Amino acid sequence: MSDPSREERYAAALRQIVDWAAAYPLDIFPEPDLKRAHEILQAHGMAFDAISASAIRHAVTGIGEIARKALNER
Repeated sequence: MSDPSREERYAAALRQIVDWAAAYPLDIFPEPDLKRAHEILQAHGMAFDAISASAIRHAVTGIGEIARKALNER
């Protein structure tokens, strides 16, 4: 079996990103009360910013892995 073309790799990567973007629909995972979450976390010595940064870092790392794979930069 031959390797997929660059165009095929890019299309597959974009489909994977689109699928991932749709993985957490609001009807199943509604938006939390962020102000209240911040208050609760702060009351227990935790920073909401650190949790937010961790979540976005996870998402961006996953997207980066998809892109690197499509670019053949394993």
